[in-house]
Amino acid sequence: MRTASSKAENEHQRNQAKNRANFLLRTLYRQINLSANVQLLSARSSRSNPTVLTPQRIRKETLNREYAVKALDMVKGVDKLGRKSQIFKNNALFWWLQRPNRPRTRQISRAQKRLVRAWESLNRDAEVFSICARSMVFRGAASRETSFVWDAFENLLKENFVSILAFAQTRRLDSKAFLPRDAMPYPIQAGGRRVETLHPHEIVVNLKCQHLRRPSFENSYQKNIGSYPNYSKLGDADPTIRRPTDGKCDVCSSDKLCDCIYPAFPALFLELIETADGRGTGVRALANFTKDTALGAFMGEILSKDGADYDPVYSVRLAAKTDFRTVRAMICPKRYGNWTRFVNHSCDPSVVFVPRTIGKRIYVMMETLRDIGAFEEITVDYGQRYWKSKEKQCLCRSRLCKDKGRLIPEHKPHPIPTISPDNPYCKWNLRPDSEDKDGVWAMWENFWEGQQDH
Repeated sequence: MRTASSKAENEHQRNQAKNRANFLLRTLYRQINLSANVQLLSARSSRSNPTVLTPQRIRKETLNREYAVKALDMVKGVDKLGRKSQIFKNNALFWWLQRPNRPRTRQISRAQKRLVRAWESLNRDAEVFSICARSMVFRGAASRETSFVWDAFENLLKENFVSILAFAQTRRLDSKAFLPRDAMPYPIQAGGRRVETLHPHEIVVNLKCQHLRRPSFENSYQKNIGSYPNYSKLGDADPTIRRPTDGKCDVCSSDKLCDCIYPAFPALFLELIETADGRGTGVRALANFTKDTALGAFMGEILSKDGADYDPVYSVRLAAKTDFRTVRAMICPKRYGNWTRFVNHSCDPSVVFVPRTIGKRIYVMMETLRDIGAFEEITVDYGQRYWKSKEKQCLCRSRLCKDKGRLIPEHKPHPIPTISPDNPYCKWNLRPDSEDKDGVWAMWENFWEGQQDH
């Protein structure tokens, strides 16, 4: 009886630890994004809002960088001298803990050991370790969380290794600026471009194989856009422009033209992933989203509904919320679009397409049907028109799946480079010996600056 009770208690503790570890990882992503924002605002300090970039925030970020440097120095020292060396016995982490009038030796020793374990779990990758060590939640977990929680958190860090790296690099975090020369990694490339020169939604993360790739369609790389491209069809009015009959703005409720825009914040915490069950590219949440949250607008080229240029399967019809039966145009994302084009189908979806009037335009928004948890895949119902036009089996595997009685074919994964058995994070050429060809980095910086001005 005691044995059964003990097993149940251990299982309960482990489930609680997993939930806590998920919270820690979610907070880690948020703090990485915050560090990148502080860096960007600091570079543009003359135009930055002082209420956003406060001296306290700058000071915290400076300390975060210093802590990351010291943590990296410590684990590299242990690597060279061994775990039983003097550097591991003394109070090398006195700067880590800020709790006065409390004995620190035991807590410091535990933090040191956990940091070394994390360093080894992250393949001794100086850049990824410094990205994590820059986060307050990572440092706090090393010194204060229980063994159950830390073990679960460490496993999540290993599983999300390449995701954390891509998240930081695509947000232009200066993750290499303070690395020692002997720890400077080679730049990571995907599709012939350095990852830090790409938009976050121009990278697909394969967690199973720790691999990155650029999404493509019909042998061409797909490009991310944040707004409708210019409508250039001569003689026709832009069908996305708001008309008097399109109803009030869904942001400010004004019945006149206004300057409102749809919220872009949720897209910061959405990631393109390679699904492990054969459904191709999908979208994963990196934060919690509550019901009725507008995640973003479906973007693509605006094409005539009567033409043959748009893709009939993946395009979405553009219509006003006051007259959704009248199709004004087709939104075709096969060449230009955003993350919404990669949302997979489910017969039990978590988001839905909703026509909205916002500011000076009309949109097809993607909004949540229920609460969505961090690290959950986002799905939408493609509708009957999709299944009529494609003789394809549904693979959503949900409890409401229309094809749940049919046998699901064996999944054949996408081809990846040859895997060597010695190291889980060097199974592919993660850091090839390559250079930034044609000054792509400078080109991206100019583009990024221009985007921020609008």
